[in-house]
Amino acid sequence: MNLQTAALEARARNLAQERENLTLRANVQLEAINARTGDDAAMTDAESGVLTDIRTRCVAIDTELEQLASDIESTRTAETRANELHEILVRGNGVLERQNDELAYPTFAAYARDYILSRESTECAKIAQQLGGEEVVRARERIDMLKARTPANTLSADVGGLTPPQHIAQIFQVIDASRPLVASATKAELVRGQLTYPKVVTRPVVAVQASEKTEAGNQGMVVDMLTANASVYLGGGDLSWQAINWSTPSALDLWFQLAAADYALKTEQDAATVVTDSAAAHAISSQLGSSPDFATFMAAVGAGAAAVYANSQRMADTVYMAVDRYWYLFGLTSTPTAVFVTVSGQEIGPLQFVPSRGLDSGTIIVGDSEALLAAETPGAPVELRVVEPAIGGLEVGIIGGFESVVVDDGAFSLITNAS
Repeated sequence: MNLQTAALEARARNLAQERENLTLRANVQLEAINARTGDDAAMTDAESGVLTDIRTRCVAIDTELEQLASDIESTRTAETRANELHEILVRGNGVLERQNDELAYPTFAAYARDYILSRESTECAKIAQQLGGEEVVRARERIDMLKARTPANTLSADVGGLTPPQHIAQIFQVIDASRPLVASATKAELVRGQLTYPKVVTRPVVAVQASEKTEAGNQGMVVDMLTANASVYLGGGDLSWQAINWSTPSALDLWFQLAAADYALKTEQDAATVVTDSAAAHAISSQLGSSPDFATFMAAVGAGAAAVYANSQRMADTVYMAVDRYWYLFGLTSTPTAVFVTVSGQEIGPLQFVPSRGLDSGTIIVGDSEALLAAETPGAPVELRVVEPAIGGLEVGIIGGFESVVVDDGAFSLITNAS
């Protein structure tokens, strides 16, 4: 039996089995319907649809089985005739013999003899002349018969056990745990749920003495204690022992990386909201539109820095920008742009530029970074792990306390019309 016949017969067996299964399924459903009485005796639309699908499939199977039967019969006839022809050729040449349904030389010497006779060289021609031209013709016929055989193919699908899938053990998606706005702030360790800090409300004053033994500057000093309630950020999950130990890269490590990245984003947004709210209360009068040129942008930065000084006596050192505004300014083509991209990396004179994904789109703020206080639990986000031996799991989580405050009103100024 050759490969074609085997494939046809395998297909016929599969169809016959499917036909038998469909018939059994239809009989079971009909018996269940016949067993019902009363109002339930009627066949439902769903049951009728299933039986109709079964009949349609059975008709298709019967048609294909009929065609397969014809194909198998004709193929077997062709195989029989081919085998008879091979037997005639084998008996006629007296050299080749059948081995495992294929023609082959019984010995290497027999093959070497025919190979020499069939070669067209001076030495072979002399040997062929001694044996006669008819023997040379037969040798070539036998060599050609062997060349005509179809060698057994080995495809990649046949050696699946030797070709395991290639796995790249690397996460290509962005896992961003950066917090540029928080990183620029003044830091404090948060050891309790409340953060208190002093704020100077009234300052002593100094004045020119009008005359001897007269009072000049005379004002008391008032320092208030302000309180801010910290926020606790928490995220948790539960991983199985199998997920932790059979994953590449480590599912446990990846969970903590992704959770830490989200913690970073949420705390960055927290600080950005605080800065934006403070800056919006001290916005410049002529705020930037959506597409300013570079000179207009720098003029607005100067106006914002002047407002910061006027409102808090602080020298602005930072321009906080939403990411879309940062790259918009990078693409400006005016001459001063060269200064923006070449002087001190991201700095122009005394100013540092901080692009933050925590800021709302379109937002640009000028201010003094030292006026932003960011208090956080030491080592945050802290990793939490609890083994669950009864279910073979590990409950995990991250936690961290965070609070950000602007310690000096007027230390930030909004220079765009973003809210």
